[in-house]
Amino acid sequence: MVKRFDWLLVYLLFSIGVMAQSGGKQYNSYKGLVMAGYQGWFNTPGDGSGRGWHHYNGRNGFRPGSCSVDLWPEVSEYKKLYKTEFSFADGKPAYVFSSHDESTVDVHFRWMKEYGLDGVFMQRFITEIRNESGLKHFNKVLNSAMKSANKYERAICVMYDLSGMQPGEERLLLKDIAEISERYSLKDHAKNPSYLYHNGKPLVTVWGVGFNDNRRYGLKEVAHIIDGLKSQGFSVMLGVPTQWRALEGDTESDPRLHELIRKCDIMMPWFVGRYNETTYPKYQKLVEEDIQWAKKNQVDYAPLVFPGFSWGNLKGKDHNSFIPRNKGSFLWTQLTGAIRAGAEMIYVAMFDEIDEGTAIFKCAQKVPVGKSTFVPIEEGVESDHYLKLVGEAAKILRKEKAIAYNTKLNPAGPNPFIRHMYTADPSAHVWKDGRLYVYASHDIAPPRGCDLMDRYHVFSTDDMINWTDHGEILSSEQVPWGRKEGGFMWAPDCAYRNGTYYFYFPHPSETDWNDSWKIGVATSNKPAEGFKVQGYIEGMDPMIDPCVFVDDDGQAYIYNGGGGICKGGKLKDNMIELDGTMRTMEGLVDFHEATWIHKHNGKYYLSYSDNHDDGEKHNRMCYAISDSPLGPWEYKGIYMEPTDSYTNHGSIVEFKGQWYSFYHNSALSGQDWLRSICVDKLYYNPDGTIKMVKQTK
Repeated sequence: MVKRFDWLLVYLLFSIGVMAQSGGKQYNSYKGLVMAGYQGWFNTPGDGSGRGWHHYNGRNGFRPGSCSVDLWPEVSEYKKLYKTEFSFADGKPAYVFSSHDESTVDVHFRWMKEYGLDGVFMQRFITEIRNESGLKHFNKVLNSAMKSANKYERAICVMYDLSGMQPGEERLLLKDIAEISERYSLKDHAKNPSYLYHNGKPLVTVWGVGFNDNRRYGLKEVAHIIDGLKSQGFSVMLGVPTQWRALEGDTESDPRLHELIRKCDIMMPWFVGRYNETTYPKYQKLVEEDIQWAKKNQVDYAPLVFPGFSWGNLKGKDHNSFIPRNKGSFLWTQLTGAIRAGAEMIYVAMFDEIDEGTAIFKCAQKVPVGKSTFVPIEEGVESDHYLKLVGEAAKILRKEKAIAYNTKLNPAGPNPFIRHMYTADPSAHVWKDGRLYVYASHDIAPPRGCDLMDRYHVFSTDDMINWTDHGEILSSEQVPWGRKEGGFMWAPDCAYRNGTYYFYFPHPSETDWNDSWKIGVATSNKPAEGFKVQGYIEGMDPMIDPCVFVDDDGQAYIYNGGGGICKGGKLKDNMIELDGTMRTMEGLVDFHEATWIHKHNGKYYLSYSDNHDDGEKHNRMCYAISDSPLGPWEYKGIYMEPTDSYTNHGSIVEFKGQWYSFYHNSALSGQDWLRSICVDKLYYNPDGTIKMVKQTK
């Protein structure tokens, strides 16, 4: 009775604390959030739990040659530390934390706040809460987490791991969540604003459903859990195997699994250990297809990402399935790949799991030496590197910011430089604020030729390293004269004159799109927002790829093309009417599309894509030179060989004394119609001809 009274007193005091902090940030949906799993299962002698070395230990305790963790925590910020038998190369002893300490959990939630991780799913293991020792420990950790979540305004959600559950213990789970709900006011969002809601109800996650690894429980028990949670007023997220959709591989073949998924609000497939950075593209395609299934069946989808994997000390060196982190490149590839595929929420495995080497929290570069081998955080990155990555991904997911390439965050090659969405047809300009802006078209998954292209985005930079996604500036829904079916928002361009930005875009006006192309014009007083459609330019042939060039004397010219024809003409001062008629550009060789005009040392350059197709490689980028913006033109050859995409479309611009060639490829997707914009430096020969651009990846 005394022990029970003490626990009730703790919970009562916590409830008072939550009520005192009420009015904080409310989390009404998982959408727009990047959250991680939180194990909270590490114990030490002397931490008050009576569990000794727990989840640190091997078969012979926690000592050199016997342990179960592969990463070593970076411990400089913890208030309480516990000495181990391990030591560093200099002979100094190594220390660890205990999850049982409230101060440990507080540090972890402070990091979430500092680095922008939106919150965590608190693990509750049926095999632990079925016994008094495990229940007390995980209640203590959950209590600390609820307090810290509201203190630091982080989202928190209870997650049950069914691994090891026996038939009948589904009742234990339902009883446990009912007690937690009452204890922490889960159904009163004003009292506990940090608790994660979804679809208007507090969310509970159930993990371990549909795996074919001979579990004692089955879909019958899971159905009871889902029905029970729903009847208690919760929304439900279901953790399922990788091959859940095909009902093969790691998934049992029972089609009732799909029925259970449809009854839930969110599903999350388990990907840990399934791939490395080299084999990931296959799984990104799987995510894209999963999302389409989920949308069709009205279930939300949370793809999982993980930073790497190692369990050599847990399983033995001969049985380690090591997956390298590649200094964050592996995690960043998954994060941006998930967002590109259309993910609206992301689950990160895990915040604190050093057992299997998936932790994203601060881990050490300097690790103990001796009989046990630990995996240090790689040289060249800091201990907080992975926290930074997930924080930046959260900004991208919410369309707050896109750092698509930064040498400190992503050591992989610079191209494509926009990785969180599919983009094509880059039109690059340097405006009066000194920044470089790229106006791009948007390929939308799943690919279906070019007809799904829509929703133009603008990206900008002031250093060619850090890129900001200013978001969507125009869609087919905003074009009053456009085809009713939408789509077909192809390669655009932009121009500036007298305080106004003019955005030019091709779009058909009829269902029979091929012969109804028009060049629309939208205007704004800002370079990356506020564009309103003004109409279209009359008198132009029904062709695509507008390019607008404003000469040094202020005269504006417009070009479009397609089907082997390129035309150009003057624009009136209002920038939305032709001044005369369009005329064919003479002297071009094998013109296909993608007209771009720039000026260098008094000469005019018209670049474009040709019709090259040898069965494997396609459009090359060519150019011609003239003394006049309307020609005649003298063909000068190729300045870029084909990319790995069926098409190419480029622009050339000078920025801070360096010329750049923008183009697109299919490196991220491996599919012709899911393209990504790239940039490389461009150089001229002394005679004014362009050197071949070297494509980098």
